[in-house]
Amino acid sequence: MTDNLIENLTTQATSFYEPMGKINALMVSNIEKVAEFQLGAVKSYAELAMKQWKQVTEIRDIDSLKDFGSNQSEIASELSQKIVEDMKALGEMGMDFKAQVEEIVAQAKAPKEGAEDKAEAEETKA
Repeated sequence: MTDNLIENLTTQATSFYEPMGKINALMVSNIEKVAEFQLGAVKSYAELAMKQWKQVTEIRDIDSLKDFGSNQSEIASELSQKIVEDMKALGEMGMDFKAQVEEIVAQAKAPKEGAEDKAEAEETKA
């Protein structure tokens, strides 16, 4: 009886901690992906800012100021497009993470539901 109790406790602990371990590993992986993405985004925004500063330093007269001013709408459009793309990519990462967590949870529930069905069938036979 004690062996059966220990075996049941071991099985229950494994069935509980295994999905938690998978979710934790998935979280670490997702954090790494988001951090890499953010570093890339910061780099691209910094490059855009440096490009702007270089253009400011090249202003020497009214014509170059006019050129700089007319170029600002293109820069603003480029920046807004970059922000939209970045937000879309982050949203997709979040949706992928959610789907993977739901899959892990579903896999963890499947054996329990099968065991409950089996127990109910055995009770019905008895």
